[in-house]
Amino acid sequence: MKLVHKLSMILLWLGWLMAGPVLADEETKALLKALSQQISELKQHAERSDARVEQLENELRQYRAERQLVVKPAAEGSAGGIGQAAGPVAQTVASAPAVVSDKAKDKPAVTVGDVKGTFKIPGTDTSIGLGGFVKMDAMFSSVSAGRDKLGDQQMLYSQIPVGAAGERAQTTFHAKESRLWLKSFTPSSWGDINTYVEFDFFGDAATYTYTPRLRHAYGSIGNFLAGQTYTTFLNVAAIPDHLDIGGSAGGLTTLRQPLVRWTQPFSWAGTPMEWQLAVESPRSRLWVNNQLEPTTGNRAGSLDPNTDSYFMNPNADRYPDMLARVNFNPDWGNLSVAAMGRQIRYSKPNGFEQAGWGGSANLAGKINTFGLDNVRFMMHYGNGHGRYISTTNTFSDASLDANGHLDLTVAYGAMVSYQHWWNKQWRSSLTYGFSQADQPDYVNRVLNRQVQSLHANLLWSPVSQAMLGVEYAYGNRELIDGREGDVQRVQFSAKYSF
Repeated sequence: MKLVHKLSMILLWLGWLMAGPVLADEETKALLKALSQQISELKQHAERSDARVEQLENELRQYRAERQLVVKPAAEGSAGGIGQAAGPVAQTVASAPAVVSDKAKDKPAVTVGDVKGTFKIPGTDTSIGLGGFVKMDAMFSSVSAGRDKLGDQQMLYSQIPVGAAGERAQTTFHAKESRLWLKSFTPSSWGDINTYVEFDFFGDAATYTYTPRLRHAYGSIGNFLAGQTYTTFLNVAAIPDHLDIGGSAGGLTTLRQPLVRWTQPFSWAGTPMEWQLAVESPRSRLWVNNQLEPTTGNRAGSLDPNTDSYFMNPNADRYPDMLARVNFNPDWGNLSVAAMGRQIRYSKPNGFEQAGWGGSANLAGKINTFGLDNVRFMMHYGNGHGRYISTTNTFSDASLDANGHLDLTVAYGAMVSYQHWWNKQWRSSLTYGFSQADQPDYVNRVLNRQVQSLHANLLWSPVSQAMLGVEYAYGNRELIDGREGDVQRVQFSAKYSF
């Protein structure tokens, strides 16, 4: 009532003025009378405002009291436990949804997630992201790998025709590399819980059959990851920027397989680093003499160099592939050193068994040079790691002779790629790679001894969500018997990300 008190003081002061000689004339008296009426109206308005404020304060106190009753634990209302209440608390909970519902209407149904490009699931801390790209590839090849072969859709060195085989001047259009992915991020006291699932359409080798294929499906909590993703042996940062998904002959294959991995960040001399330990799905690939493994098709004993079914998977794996990697992440790029140990095993129902342990090492990285330019490279050497090299069925992991003796295949290779940025929209990559395997003398002479490749491209990204490009690729395949096959390919691609 402070306003009423002040108005009363003003009236007293005005009354004193009216008593003086200065206010004797009639006009002044009339003015003071009008002022007195206005002050009286203001006083009534102030009294009504004070009453309204007091009413609102009472309603606010009542609402807060109801909210406190709603959020009380169920144990306070009943010994029955979750979701039960007694007496007045039960009545308040029953009437609360109308209040909560009205309040919820003021909140947005979807909010921005904690990671760029994601949104939060309403009522949770989980951020969801959905994306991918549409990519169309048009390929003009000097020779075809064969009807409904993946070698016409991407560079597969084991499917490069040797001799007179293969349709000449072959054209292929497809959009199989188009991808769709879904990811989530959820904070927790144990670390962030992340998931990622990705598909493309390379599930069937038939050129115009679009069967979804699972590329990635993994989750992680803190430093622990489990699921299917790129092998720990591969440094993804060193993969060249190609339109061709097949990759370089000298690089490691972009192998994705089920694994369990721990990643531990640390620093050395002020440089961020991390070490990784993983166990991954084993899958041996063997050449077996026909006397041990008779075949009715083109497998171990095939003399046709234009089939990729020389090898068999014995399904006798006993131990997972074991891998370790150290990543070095300075300001000028990325380096990694990886090591792998794995067992190659073959067995038969009659009790025959052969097994051997192999080891391999890999050095890879990406080094920034001038501006946005960079050099990417891979070097690998070892025995028993044939399925990790180049593309599918290029080399075996091991071979078995007629007496059942097991020899692990020694293989090695290297790849180097230079990427040049002409400006922020135009870029090019030039990549050369080769891989070679030292095969034992008793294997078929149609197995691969060496593969080589060369890639050169020009890519244009007018905006970050779109890319158009053209690429020239050359692949060469040499057999143990000295025969060779090669393919030249021009590829045009259009890619639109979302």
